[in-house]
Amino acid sequence: MEVKKDALKHPLTCIEYPGIVRNVGRMLETLGGIEEISKVICQKNRRLELRFRPGDVTCKPTCGDRIKTNGVLLKIKVRVPKRDNDDDDNDDKEHQVTGCEIVGKIQTLFKFKSLCDFQFLPMLQDDKGVMRDVTRSLLPLKIDGDNFKNWIDEPAEYFLPPAVFCRIDSQSLNTYMYRKDNKDTHDDSEESLIGRTRKRRSGHAIFISFDVGLIPSKPREKAIKFLKVKFLSGEQYETIKKCFEERPVWSKLALMSVTGYMHDQMKYLLPSVAYYFVTGPYRVMWVRLGYDPRIEPSSRIYQTLDYRIRAPAGLINKIKAKRNYSNCLLPNKMSHQPGKSVVLSKVGAEEAEKAEEDSARPSQNLHEFRPGMFPPSRQLFYQYCDIKVPEIETMLDRLPKVSSEMTCDPKHGWLPPGFDIQCREILNKHVLDFLTSSAADEAIKMDDYADDSSDGEHLAWEEDFEDEEIDEPETK
Repeated sequence: MEVKKDALKHPLTCIEYPGIVRNVGRMLETLGGIEEISKVICQKNRRLELRFRPGDVTCKPTCGDRIKTNGVLLKIKVRVPKRDNDDDDNDDKEHQVTGCEIVGKIQTLFKFKSLCDFQFLPMLQDDKGVMRDVTRSLLPLKIDGDNFKNWIDEPAEYFLPPAVFCRIDSQSLNTYMYRKDNKDTHDDSEESLIGRTRKRRSGHAIFISFDVGLIPSKPREKAIKFLKVKFLSGEQYETIKKCFEERPVWSKLALMSVTGYMHDQMKYLLPSVAYYFVTGPYRVMWVRLGYDPRIEPSSRIYQTLDYRIRAPAGLINKIKAKRNYSNCLLPNKMSHQPGKSVVLSKVGAEEAEKAEEDSARPSQNLHEFRPGMFPPSRQLFYQYCDIKVPEIETMLDRLPKVSSEMTCDPKHGWLPPGFDIQCREILNKHVLDFLTSSAADEAIKMDDYADDSSDGEHLAWEEDFEDEEIDEPETK
């Protein structure tokens, strides 16, 4: 009997359903339908959700993990012998296979191995002690006519369960293990019990706030150790060190654009030659160890300008955001990226590594702003020395000299108040002029918006360090 292998070109996805399927339609309904299953399959790190009560909006799903496998789906035809009531040897008769056909190959498998979250039914106990369903008061039956208005006016029951009860849905030996840090023995302060079970470990980078008294003059020993472990103590270290000798304050994006190094390399190179400002006029910037910009008036050209696109739909639609939160999911609904598979071909490995480096390496001059260009995202932290706009360069040259009695302001630094607001207006004008010149058919007008980009000192950090610690202020 020959088996045709042409169907091996058809890729299939297998779902190991945790139950006995007697009705395919109801089974697909618990998985969200064909459209939802197709969306999950198209996304690489999405988990397949299974709701045993699909009609209940409060039902917590159990998630199936994506697993790579190698399998073949076969369609086998078997001839069953006829049963003879008088013959006691019917069970001993052999079944004859008359046909075998390959339907397709299976490389993706969804398997439900995780636990279900706690289920909280929309039911409350009334005065008589009887449990009753409160779904009617939580969700309207119809939203047309007076039905929706009547539902709004009716009193609602207090039913507000959390999004998830359990942070994880898989068992692990470390799940129930509490490891006490050495610092906990010396810390008698009582903190909130909700949150981390251990303190954040001290990292290899130095993070300081603007009110720190003494500036660090040497890196941590762990930072130098990481350079040797990551094989970055040679040419890469000398290149970064030379950059900080020529210019004492840098942004990470500027260094990545100038040197061509990737984020994984800068993560270990920067802490070995510089420290990081968290607040103040030099926030999100890396400063050379031993250099204090708060006592150097000439360092005002290295201050941070927080520039954000604050125009209506025209500019916002043209310039993409750094992060997209429109499709955010709970952590338990996204699986971790699997490890990279080993490439046996040397040529293929080199090409894959080169392609990955090119995609992670930023474009040149991405940290600069020049007339006739678009910002790469809706929010950027520019340094004044990297803004190549004639009006702003003229404003910097015309600034009066700093007197000996003047000190660095925690908010404006060495620049006069309102200087950053005027610079943002100039940048907005250049962006609008470029947009209107490139797309004359679109009428985009800049409205007056309250400029609050310089009000918040505690902004989201741009760095992505796993272990970070802000050094406590020290007195001189």
